[in-house]
Formats: sequence, structure tokens, C-alpha cells
Amino acid sequence: MSHASPETDTSVEPVRKIPSPRMMSGQLTVLTILVAMVPLVCMGTLGYVFHDSSYRAKVRTILGEQAMSAAQGVNAFLEEKIANLRQEAGTTGLAELSDAARLRERLHTLQDAYQGVFLGLDILDASGMVVAGTGPATSTAAAADAPWFQQAISRPQFVSSLGMRDTQLFITVRIASGQGPWLLRAHLDPAQIDDRVRLFQPAGPGGSFFLDRHGAADPSASGSSTRETTAILAGQVFPEGRPVVIDARDDRNDMRMYGCAPVKVSGGILVIHQAMDDVLRPLAKARLLGLAIMLLGAAGIVATALALARRTEQRLLKAELTQQHMQRQLVEAGKLAAIGELAAGVAHEINNPLAIMMENAGWIEDLLSSDDPYSDENVTEIRSSLQTITIQGHRCREITHKLLSFARKTDATARVVRVNPLLEDIAGFARQKAKYREVEIRLFLDPSVEDVAGSPTELQQILLNLVNNAIDAIDKPGGLVELRSFREPDAVRITVSDNGQGIPPEVLPRIFDPFFTTKAEGQGTGLGLAICRDILSKMNGSISVDSTPGNGSTFRIRLPLRAAV
Repeated sequence: MSHASPETDTSVEPVRKIPSPRMMSGQLTVLTILVAMVPLVCMGTLGYVFHDSSYRAKVRTILGEQAMSAAQGVNAFLEEKIANLRQEAGTTGLAELSDAARLRERLHTLQDAYQGVFLGLDILDASGMVVAGTGPATSTAAAADAPWFQQAISRPQFVSSLGMRDTQLFITVRIASGQGPWLLRAHLDPAQIDDRVRLFQPAGPGGSFFLDRHGAADPSASGSSTRETTAILAGQVFPEGRPVVIDARDDRNDMRMYGCAPVKVSGGILVIHQAMDDVLRPLAKARLLGLAIMLLGAAGIVATALALARRTEQRLLKAELTQQHMQRQLVEAGKLAAIGELAAGVAHEINNPLAIMMENAGWIEDLLSSDDPYSDENVTEIRSSLQTITIQGHRCREITHKLLSFARKTDATARVVRVNPLLEDIAGFARQKAKYREVEIRLFLDPSVEDVAGSPTELQQILLNLVNNAIDAIDKPGGLVELRSFREPDAVRITVSDNGQGIPPEVLPRIFDPFFTTKAEGQGTGLGLAICRDILSKMNGSISVDSTPGNGSTFRIRLPLRAAV
């Protein structure tokens, strides 16, 4: 009997159940969406990062250019006014400039030539005293102790701190004299500076302010800068007059962007600033637009994937129906092949009762032809013969019913299957063929075996195929085929064992492949075991085999118990 040793046991694992078309279409949908979404998300992320960085860089460049243009405009304005003042100092003598009346005439001339620019003129001697002055901005107070005076007296020209322009804005030129250097000072309208800065100031709630050459902030620009900002700007270096743009928080802790450019003639720094939220508002709109485009693209991808999956599912369903139809045809072909193998045994099985029936019919005919056909003895013989004919007729009908039951078209509908009676029918059906091969069929049935859910005709086909293979595998006297049933916690196990020649190890992995057979040409299609495996897979069952060459094979079928109603 085929109980192979551990060293030679070989088992064929059950084939995994093929996913349903709906499951496959669902997997295809998810895979398609992932494959399409990943590039979309990557491109969107890269676009977001690069657009964000390029936009920020562009805004910083624009703000720096605005600050530089404004600083150059202020610088050009101051240089022009210094040139005007220097011309006055060169064409008018010191004596005339020291005369208040003549100084007033020069102021009127400048005011006529430059409307609203010059507010007043005064001249200071080497000690810082105002010798003569005119205009509302003129102060008679001595300037010797003022910090700006020492710087102005030592330079050919000087511009007051633009950061302090709300209190005073003036320019000076130095005039040489026998009594030491004097200063001609012109007071300018601060609005002229603001107008030139405003031309380049960003639209919206932005602003500007000046830092002097020491980094001191304009006190009137409260809320526009902080000590931290001032410290950062004061330490900036402007190579070759290029602007610098920094990000810093103001005294309200709001992020602002500061564009800084040097005013060469004054030595100060012009700062144009704008709130970061205002700067990045177009970027936020672009982000929302990009997000909307990505969402629309994602929706299009999902819709396309669903449509593709639905179409694929329909094709898979059609292919599955075609496959099921072909499989049913293969099953029918296998059944016809099995019927062909059993035909000789069935014919002999029917021939025996027919011979008995014909013999008894002839005996009745002889009795009816006798001289006294209705004697008590003849009537008894006739009745006995008729009873024998009836018994043999029932025997023939049982054989033909079994054959018709097996030969009828396969019904794949799952129903309750009683395992032990099914095994008894298979054993009875195959015994005649086994008798010709001198093979004995034995049944070992576990009475506790429960019912399973499946197609009775398909299970019949599977078991009969295995029994026929077991009988064919025996080529020696004393052949034995055993059918066993076992009760497991959640399943029923059926084994079909033989003591035949066994399956070679090199052949064993291929026995479930379609069209593979070890029988002689014309004696097998190679479809029997492949069909058995596929049918069991549909029933959530499995089939495996252990075989040892020379000692036989054991096929194991495992079927899950039917669900309790």
C-alpha cells in the first residue's frame, strides 16, 4: 500500500484559486490609479517647489531693483541740488552771500528755477555761527556742537541724515576763505525725497524708510522696522552698489521682505519693505490653481481607470464564461472517455442477468408447451422463473441507472453531497472493471463524516477518474484500491490509494498539467487530473498526491464542510 517514507514523499500543492473578474478589475483599477497618480503627484510637487523658489527669487529681485532704482533717483536728485548749490557758491562772492538781502535774492532765484525744492539758505562761518540766513527753515542757533557740523566742515559737500528728514533735510558745500572754511547750507523739502521713493515703492500696504550711515532707523517709521532689522541692515555690505534683500520680522512679529540699496551721496541706506503675505498672495493663488488642476487630473485618472476596469471586467467575464464552457466540454469528454473504459465491464455486468432472464423465459416457454402446463408443479416453476426474471430486470435497471447518472450532462450547481454514499456508488460502478484486472476495491468509510457543498456529478467524475487511474496503475496480481473518508475539524478528507507501480519523481510535478499523460498514445488525453484540480479549486477544495515508485500512490482530496443553515 502506498504509504511513502518521509525520504521519498512528494506532494503537489493545490493551485491557488484564480481571482474573480471583479477582484481582478478592482486590482487593475488601484494599480492604474497608482501608476498614473505617482507621476502626477511628483510633477505637481516638483512644479510647486520650483515655482515657489523661482517666484520668491523673482520677487526678491524685483524688490531689490525697486530699492536700487529709488536709491539712484534720490541720489541723482541730491547730486543735482548739490551742483546747484555749488554753482551759487562759485558765482556769488562770500561777501554777497553774507548779506541777508542778497542771500534772499539767491533763494528766490533758486525757488523760481526749482519749484518747491529749496526752502531756505544760510551761511555758516568756521565756528558754526549763522552769519546770514533766509527762509522758514533757517535757524540762528550755533551749529558748532552739532554732530553733523564737524563732518560737513571737513568735506566738500555734505547731506544731512535722510532718516531724520522730517525734522531737517539740508545739503552743504564748503567755501574757502581767509578766515577758514565756511558752509553754504540749503534746506530742502523732504516731500521731494518721498516723491522719488514713492515712484518705485511696491503697491499695497508697503512702506519705506532710511537708515543713516550708522544704521540708525528713522523714528517716524515706527512699525516698519525693528532693532533686529536695523542691526541686520547696519551690518550689510553693498558690493559695487548692488541691492540686498532680506526677510525679517517687524515689531508686530509679522514677516516682511526688505529691499535695501545704498544712497551714495548721503552714505545712508534706503529700505523698501512689503508684508510677506502681500508678496506671496499671487503665489498662494497659483498654488490653489495648481491644486485644482491636480484634482481635476486626479478625477480624470480615476474616471478613466474605472471605465477601463469596467471594460476589462466585462472582457474577463466573457473570457471566464468561455473558459467555463470549454471546461464543461472537457469534463464531458473526460466522462465519455471514462464510459468507454467502463463499457466492457458494464456490458458484461448487464449480459449476466440478461442470460439468466433468457434462460428462465425459455424454461417458461417449455413449461407452457407441456401436456399439462397448468399443473401445480408447472405453475410453481413458472412463478419462480418470473420472479428470477424480475430480480434480474431490477439488477439491469440499477446498472443502467448508474450509467445514465454518470453519463448525463454535468450539473455544476452546488448542492449538499453525502460523501460516503457517493463513495459506495463509485466503488460499485468500478468493481466490474476492477474484476477484469484482478483488482480488489475496498471501502473504509468514517461514519462521522459530514456532508459537503458541491456538484454531485462533478465529484463523481473526480472520484471515478482517480479510481480508474488507480486500477490502470496496477500491473501485477493482488492489486488493491482503497477508498477512505475522514472527518476533520473543518473539512472532509477523501483518499484514493493503490499498490501499483507509483509515479516517478521526475514526472510527479507535472501530473496536474493539462494534456500531460504517461499512458500510451491513444489511451489517455492528459486532461483527467487537470480537470479534477480545476473543479476542486472552484469548490474551495484541494488535491495532493504522495507516491513512491514501486509502492503505489495516494491521492488526497480535501473539501470544506458545508456552511450550517
